[in-house]
This record gives sequence, structure tokens and C-alpha cells, in this order.
Amino acid sequence: MVQFSQTSWQIGTLTDTLDIMRYAPMNLSIGKNAVLYYTLPKSIESGEFIRYTIMAGFRKVSWTGIIGAVTYGKTKNVIEIAVRLGEGPFRGFTAKHTFDSVKGITTCFDDMTFQGCKDFAEDTFSIVMASASMVYAIQAREMAREQVAIVEAKKKTQAFEALDQSATAG
Repeated sequence: MVQFSQTSWQIGTLTDTLDIMRYAPMNLSIGKNAVLYYTLPKSIESGEFIRYTIMAGFRKVSWTGIIGAVTYGKTKNVIEIAVRLGEGPFRGFTAKHTFDSVKGITTCFDDMTFQGCKDFAEDTFSIVMASASMVYAIQAREMAREQVAIVEAKKKTQAFEALDQSATAG
């Protein structure tokens, strides 16, 4: 069994942080240590999928987790997400993601447990995860969000132009 835990701080409210975490980073700098990131679904509720990726050099491992429970704090400034394995190269996977926001700073607590690797030796995976770090890549996610907005705006413009052309044809 391999365990991974990390705490990080992000500038932004809970709402802002959760919103940006819905976009996969557009680019990541990969060094000699592995990086791990996850992408939240549009709606954070039981049954939705969280997509996880570990990048270690040229090796990429991806899997999905299914949200099993979502718990909100009394002030709605805290959210805890419990996750179990959906599909992936592990026999088992559980995670708990807790976001706690105070005065424009959101603290992210991530705890993960991996059981049995199907595609590679668990000892090797353990060594990789011992030096791995969770990356939130906020700027890279903001770039992705901007690109999605540009594409959506272009689609709406093209749809409007097509509707306008069909209305004036004939």
C-alpha cells in the first residue's frame, strides 16, 4: 500500500479555487520528480468523477475516482470530498480532499491511498510517490479556462452567423 499526503495554500476563495480546479492544466513543467494533479467535475456531488494524473518523466498514469461523499462545513467555507477508485491501474484507491477557505486563502489538504498496482511494481510506484508532489497549476488551469471560453464564444458566434444567413437566404 502506498500513501500520499500534502497540504497546500492557494490565493482565492473556496468558490474560485473549486472553479479553477475543474480545468485540466494546459501545460506542466515536469522535472525529475513526479507530479500529481486532479481535475474536479463541474458538479461536486456523489457519483461524479474526479480525473487524476501522475506525470513522471515521459510516463503518464491516469485514473478516475468516484465521489462517494461530500461534506460541507457549518460556514460553507469548508468542503470535504471522499473518493474511491473508478477505473485505473490500481486494485484500490481512496482519497480525501479537503478545502478550507479563510480571508481569500484556500488551504487544500489531500490524502490518498493506493493499493496494488496492476501495470507496474508497487515498490517502484512507492519510490516514485515518495518524491512526488501535488501540483495545482492555477495559472496553467486559468490558461485552459481562457481557451475553453474562446472556443465557446467562437461556437456561439458561428451558430449565430449560420442562423442569420439562413434567415436571410431565399
